[in-house]
Amino acid sequence: MSPVDPSADARSFRASRSTAEFVALATLSPFVIASRVGQLWFAMATAPTARDEAEAIRMVDEKIVATAEAVIAVQTAIARAAGEAAIAAMTGRRSANPMDAIVSAGLRPYAKRVRANHRRLSR
Repeated sequence: MSPVDPSADARSFRASRSTAEFVALATLSPFVIASRVGQLWFAMATAPTARDEAEAIRMVDEKIVATAEAVIAVQTAIARAAGEAAIAAMTGRRSANPMDAIVSAGLRPYAKRVRANHRRLSR
C-alpha cells in the first residue's frame, strides 16, 4: 500500500477471466433461479400457459447447449495450451500457466446464458 495513494493497490489488481466468469455466475444465478422457480410455482398453481411451457423447455435446452459448448471450448483451450507448451519447450522460452484460459473457456457458455437470462427476466 502506498502512503501517498492508499487505493493504488486496488487499482493495480486485475481479476483473471475465470474469476470474472465465476463472479457473474455466483451473483446472477440466484436471481435467475428464483425468478424461474417463482414462475414455475405460479404456473403450477394455475393453468400453465404456452409461455410457461416454453420457459420450462428453454431451461433444459439451454443447459444442454451450454454443456456442449463448454466441452468444446475446454477441449479447444487444452489443445491450444498443449501447442503453446510444445512451442515454448522447443524455443526455450517459459510457458505461461494456461489454467485460467481453460477454466474461463469452460465457464463462459454458462455465464453468457446467465447474463442473458438475468437481462430477460429482470424486465
